[in-house]
Amino acid sequence: MRSALILSCHHCGALYDRPALEPGQWARCVRCDEVLENGGLFNAQAWLAVVLAAIVTFGVANVFPVATLEFQGSGQATTFLGAVQATLDAGYWEVALLTGLVGFGLPLFKLVLLALLFIPIACQRVPFYFEIVLRLLGWVRPWCMVPVFLLGSLVAIVKLVDLAQLTVGLGLYATAASAVFFTALSRLTPSKIRYLVLDADLVVMSPQPEPAPSPSCLPKAWALLLAAAILYIPANALPVMTITAISGSSGHTILGGVIELAQMGSWDIAAVVFIASVFVPIFKILLLGTLLWLTQQRSARGLKRRTRLYRLVEAIGQWSMLDVFVVILLVSLGQFGRLLDIEPGAGAVAFGAVVVLTMLCAMTFDSRLAWRWAGYRRQVVKPDVAALPVT
Repeated sequence: MRSALILSCHHCGALYDRPALEPGQWARCVRCDEVLENGGLFNAQAWLAVVLAAIVTFGVANVFPVATLEFQGSGQATTFLGAVQATLDAGYWEVALLTGLVGFGLPLFKLVLLALLFIPIACQRVPFYFEIVLRLLGWVRPWCMVPVFLLGSLVAIVKLVDLAQLTVGLGLYATAASAVFFTALSRLTPSKIRYLVLDADLVVMSPQPEPAPSPSCLPKAWALLLAAAILYIPANALPVMTITAISGSSGHTILGGVIELAQMGSWDIAAVVFIASVFVPIFKILLLGTLLWLTQQRSARGLKRRTRLYRLVEAIGQWSMLDVFVVILLVSLGQFGRLLDIEPGAGAVAFGAVVVLTMLCAMTFDSRLAWRWAGYRRQVVKPDVAALPVT
């Protein structure tokens, strides 16, 4: 049955007869080097155990406090949802809605969808809603940012540790465990789940090649990229948060936060924030613009290298949300009336919009279009080097 199935490369459009893979092997596209499939060790029962563990740790992470800050005899504890509520109370519903969705709502939705799939599949049944859930998983998968929130929590702790006494809560440890499980579950693409079910000799629809790429993706991607480039200016010029203390009030921009971390001696954290919040957005905007322009020019130059760069943009897109998570945590922990008050700024709204728009731009652009206009057509082949052992 395996040999009759077709693997389709999402990035260049090439089609392959699916090879038989052993655990520790992978199938790679010989045209663009995209990994098409991994030979995994986990069956449906094992994946169900990972899903259930993720549900438990994710629940604990959102019930117990991430951290507690004590300042001048007063204490302030926060959970992730508490941070979202504090941001909403401050009047920045856009930031609260975005962080609430990508840090809680959509990750929870993904876990529910996976549980609805793998509970019956582990019992050797295919649910009637199988195709609907796979489609929903494909939409929600890029927007689950629990690992990004974990890193944002660590950055927020570093920023506050010299300001007052800070105690790490059980919620942070549970978030770390949850991030590990979400990283593992990120490998469960809709196509991988379909092949997992087919390999278990259950009856589902065979995978179908994606429709041919449409040139209409280019103007949509250009519009999203232009909007992101425009908003990137206020995202860096306006403060992402304002800190008010007895000594006075001060606004903090993204770059100012990086400089502050460096002055505190936390060069490693400063480097992480600079890469995620300054370098990555600029890199994405410039690289996506280059890819769109070369595709529009029907250039065949460096197609494989361009495809690798596009995969990189897809992979790093969500990590720019780091600073937005840092802001909502600081807002939630820094509520001590006249002694200390931290509020979000307009820069956080603009920066969150930049992250979303660049991610949507990368999703809208179809890298297969560049290969198609360069003369490459879809055809089923039997690659002799598609299945390679892990070294």
